[in-house]
Amino acid sequence: MEDKIKKIEKISIAIFMAICLLGGVVFGYITSQIKNFSGIENIRRFQPNIPTKLYDVNGEVIAELFLEKRDLVSYNELPQVLINAFIATEDGDFYSHFGLDPMAIMRAFVKNILAGKVTQGGSTITQQLAKRLFTSGERTFFRKVLEAILALQIEKRFTKEEILEMYFNQIFLGRGCYGIAAASQLFFNKEVRHLGVVESAILAALPSAPGRHSPLMNTRRAYRVNRHILDRMVNVGFLEKGRSDRLYREFWPRFVDSIITEFPTKTVYSRSDNKAPYFTEYVRQVLQARFGKETMYNEGLSVYTTLDLRKQLIAEKFLVDGVKQQDEISSRANRYYLSAVDTSLFGAYNVLRQVFSLPGVVVRNDLETMVKKAVVDDILDTTDILSILVDARTTSHTIERFREAVTGISTTLQVEGAMIAIEPSTGYISVMVGGSEFSVSNQYNRALQARRQPGSAFKPFVYGTGIEARLITAATALPDVPIVDVDASGETWSPENYEGEYSGMVQIRKALAKSINIISIRIYDLVGPDRIANYAGRMLKVPETSFTPTPTLALGSTEVTPFELATGYAVYANRGRDVIPYAVRYVTDRDGNEMANIEEEVGNIIAAKERDGTIQVISEEVAFIMTSLMQGVIDHGTPQWAVRHHARFNKPCAGKTGTTSNWSDTWFCGYTPDIVAVVWLGYDRQFMSLGKNQAAASTAAPIWGNFMREIYNGMPDPVFPKPPKGVYFSGGEVFLTGTYPTGAVGDQYQMKTVLERYMEKQGLTAPK
Repeated sequence: MEDKIKKIEKISIAIFMAICLLGGVVFGYITSQIKNFSGIENIRRFQPNIPTKLYDVNGEVIAELFLEKRDLVSYNELPQVLINAFIATEDGDFYSHFGLDPMAIMRAFVKNILAGKVTQGGSTITQQLAKRLFTSGERTFFRKVLEAILALQIEKRFTKEEILEMYFNQIFLGRGCYGIAAASQLFFNKEVRHLGVVESAILAALPSAPGRHSPLMNTRRAYRVNRHILDRMVNVGFLEKGRSDRLYREFWPRFVDSIITEFPTKTVYSRSDNKAPYFTEYVRQVLQARFGKETMYNEGLSVYTTLDLRKQLIAEKFLVDGVKQQDEISSRANRYYLSAVDTSLFGAYNVLRQVFSLPGVVVRNDLETMVKKAVVDDILDTTDILSILVDARTTSHTIERFREAVTGISTTLQVEGAMIAIEPSTGYISVMVGGSEFSVSNQYNRALQARRQPGSAFKPFVYGTGIEARLITAATALPDVPIVDVDASGETWSPENYEGEYSGMVQIRKALAKSINIISIRIYDLVGPDRIANYAGRMLKVPETSFTPTPTLALGSTEVTPFELATGYAVYANRGRDVIPYAVRYVTDRDGNEMANIEEEVGNIIAAKERDGTIQVISEEVAFIMTSLMQGVIDHGTPQWAVRHHARFNKPCAGKTGTTSNWSDTWFCGYTPDIVAVVWLGYDRQFMSLGKNQAAASTAAPIWGNFMREIYNGMPDPVFPKPPKGVYFSGGEVFLTGTYPTGAVGDQYQMKTVLERYMEKQGLTAPK
């Protein structure tokens, strides 16, 4: 056998010498081709791909965006045990060779011949660096020769320490880790400088086979390979045998215990710490549109955003708690899936069946779907984890098939929510929560994308239209009596108040506080749909054509997003001045050079509006009166108990609730001069109801109140601006100065005039 090996070695040497001769010719050719190659000259300035980092307004990191997770480390941060482990594993003669190791190449060549396949490479650390930096990594003869030449040039220009620093920042170690720092954090949750002997040896096994040697994916194989690498460290004199054995015995039981609950497929992407995922995804879209995907992911941008993490975490806490609580309530109400319609309609329908020939209605309790939902929510994840721990592969496979079969059931039947907050004076989007939980199956950003009917939360724009047109005042009284409208086709429409009761003549301030539907319809009839569409379009920054010109517009039938509503309320909070919401303040490159300053761009737009006189979306006087009316809503109206008593937020504020028909959507939109916040609760499927009498005052308003109480903890009390010159007070109420149409201010005369107009429209004679 020994003679056979010697014979093979002689043949191999002869072949190798022939290859070297041929290689010399190729070497000369390739050298001539790359004599002007600038990469080596520029390697000192070489900038590897590093993540883009997002910061909040206080400089705290929110998240990172990357395709290759890499954090740079200097040579001084590399522990000697780590360097020793990689040298012993990858390149034992690193400090003595000149970039190539002919003996290593020969050894690999012989072993590959004996094995009949490629079992070992002969690349040095310098060659591996050249491969990472300058070649595409394909397995070709040309590429190997090119790597060799580049390695020689790297060795000529750089010290061994500089080569090691570049190598450790470039090497791919699997699971999305580019560079030693990312791998250290992923596998051991520690900084590189704190790595121990065994941990260093585990990482040293990864360059050759990142998947097969992964301590997470293939723990048993990694355990065996680690023993082999520690022995190599002993053989080259980096480690004593006794210490090696002791560290090996002590490390692995603790490590296995620490990863037993980790997912085997964990990567740097799943580990990424994202403190505001819905906001991060929105910013990612903004960055990609402006800079492109390549720059966004790879150029190490620093993105300074408008988000306030303190407020964001408070919002997430109260919204998620509120959604969970509401889901429990609504699940009971929807137990038999009667939520698609108002159950009170069934009684009326049965009465009609006695008069007309109508089909019967069968309500089925979908027990199968209920059981599936219960399994998904309460049992599946726990069973799945247990099957992994006991290596029950058949059970795990069955669970996965079941999970695929019932995908969507849980989210379909779960209450969702959204919350967005804007600083009216700056336009900063300081909070954005797009749902109860950001996950693979729940990335729909309801704060920006969910178009839902706002219900009574739209009424401040109807009332504001009337105030601006000087057709009503805060003191105007309108008749709260039943209305029957007949359109040109003969169709009738008879709106009702929420409680189904009527109060006769009601002042505007009280009507908004009590959210009386009939009064909102009266104002619609006074001002007309075109004025409302124009006013709301200016405030919400949406086209006037978005609003359907029917009386239901006065009750919030036009669908809007939480973001659009927040924008409209922000104009009220900003004294009628324009507000341009944005999420990114400015962006710098890895060297600190400014690439974009969106805050400055927005400031320039606002300044231009100041100069040309278009800064006021509505007059400061109209904004002041509407804020006064909405302060009355919180102090005396539907949300009073939720905000003032339940949440114990007793500082000056203004706002309005909104509840749609069948209790499908509930809103609270509120503000101080410092911040505007909008809360929405509902199901993603619009036909589903939160349950009978689940109105905004008991669902959305408490979340808003709790949020405001916490963010003002330690902050000065909000102070609303003093009355502008264009308003005056009379009889305890506030009015616009200037001329009104006849009878618009005097209460009794206005009441009679309005009543007469409505009676005439209905074809009746007004009482004298």
